Amino acid sequence: MDKKWLAAAAVLMGILVYLFVGFAYHSSKMSSIVKELQGHQGNGTKRYHVVLIEQERYHPYWEMVEKGAEEAAEEYGIDIEFAGAVRNNMDEQLNLLEKAIAARVDAIIVQGLNEEKFTPLINKAVGRGIPVVTIDTDAPDSQRLAYVGTDNVAAGESLGHLVVETTGGSGKIGVIIGSDLSASQLQRLDGLKQVVGQYSGMEIVAVRSSNISHMEAIQQAAQMLREHPEINVMVGTSATDALGMLQAAKSLRRDELTIIGFDNQKETLTAIRSGEIKATVAQQPYLMGGTAVKLLYDHFQGEQLLPEYYTEVKVLDSSNVQEEESL
Repeated sequence: MDKKWLAAAAVLMGILVYLFVGFAYHSSKMSSIVKELQGHQGNGTKRYHVVLIEQERYHPYWEMVEKGAEEAAEEYGIDIEFAGAVRNNMDEQLNLLEKAIAARVDAIIVQGLNEEKFTPLINKAVGRGIPVVTIDTDAPDSQRLAYVGTDNVAAGESLGHLVVETTGGSGKIGVIIGSDLSASQLQRLDGLKQVVGQYSGMEIVAVRSSNISHMEAIQQAAQMLREHPEINVMVGTSATDALGMLQAAKSLRRDELTIIGFDNQKETLTAIRSGEIKATVAQQPYLMGGTAVKLLYDHFQGEQLLPEYYTEVKVLDSSNVQEEESL
């Protein structure tokens, strides 16, 4: 009986050991999965979850921002998520910002597209411990951590100087801006006006908005040219505007029209090479995306940041259009 009892005890002990080892293994595996879901690496190093909210997904400009941000995120061990309206829609951007705050992400990168509407939400995020970096368009009165992007007033002044150099300081100007609700677009317009206003022979006779839409840029430019046939120079302040103005000019057979654009879309650069568009003021969206992510990484490491980080713009014309590859 003693031998049978000992044998049974040994079997029972073996079963208990097997169950314990299995439990320990599955517990370890479950712990690893939980850490991964929480944004932690297996070695315990924190992986921060950052959301970048774009003005318009799949737009060439924002695709370059994404590329810069994604490469920087990979370099610094940050998990980055991209969100944005399929078509330019401020309400959708605000909704996505609300969702990112509710999800308690570790940081947010977003445009301060309209200070009145975006500032309260940016402050809400900061109040919940979520640092915010504004990109492309600032919200300087908010509690954002820093701004990364173009000095938009200075960019507008660059457009103005370009118009002066191109026309010799004389001309009737039509302007298409990306949005009359966007602070960055209005700042570029202000910069343009400040320069043009210094020349008595130059006049801005009409300003219209394309709503960051190629089709609307065509329609608004065509209507402007019909109403103001005296316009001999057209200036755009967003990526889609110059191409819309070019198509409108072709449809109305206004071959003599001088067109100056903004940003460096492929089609814009092709038109500069062919002489159909005179020049463009190019931003550096790739650099913006990468810098915004790096600043958040520096912040997570406890470094103090400056309030603004301006990325330079560059005038591209037929003499240097190949340099767009470095932007």
